[in-house]
Amino acid sequence: MNQPMAIDDLVSVAQAEAMGELDAPMMAIVLSSEQSYDLPINSLETDADKARWGLILRAAREHVEADAVAVLYPAWTTIRHKKPELEAESAEEKVPEDSDESGNGPIDTLFVQLHTRDHVYWRGFEQIRDPKHQRIIGFRRIKALSTDYKRHEAPSVTSWLSTLFEPLPDEGEETSVDRELADLLEEPEVSAALYPRQMRALH
Repeated sequence: MNQPMAIDDLVSVAQAEAMGELDAPMMAIVLSSEQSYDLPINSLETDADKARWGLILRAAREHVEADAVAVLYPAWTTIRHKKPELEAESAEEKVPEDSDESGNGPIDTLFVQLHTRDHVYWRGFEQIRDPKHQRIIGFRRIKALSTDYKRHEAPSVTSWLSTLFEPLPDEGEETSVDRELADLLEEPEVSAALYPRQMRALH
């Protein structure tokens, strides 16, 4: 899979899913060599949510022997320009209730991340909304949030996916984490997504 081409394809998928909606869907796409699988994500709000979905995506990736996992999600960010302290800034800041300054307030952002064994490809887009109905009608790329990282140099906000490509245990060896991964694969929302049928072709 050509990674720079794949991230462009994923951006197209993410924007098509969000266009016309009140909120962009939050989802992961597990990309195996032959087909891709959609996993709708219900929440990444808390650290516990992120830890759970980090395990689910690792289990799903191992299950279909995938070499890449994409994550598409909306979030608020105040990052408008590239800063050296980007790693220290959370890409999921809450919106202040009294924030109405069009130039300085948080940006309603669509994030697209492609995780491979060696790199993290990250793209961010401001979501443009219809003033009357508040539905998403377009996107504006945020250059400061459009960067490619070597996996070990990725910002800390992606750390919940740091175990995606951890090696499988030796044959006959099983840990509590591996048993938890196996249980996660049996959850209806995961097993349905990984049912052996092509959900969306990206290559």
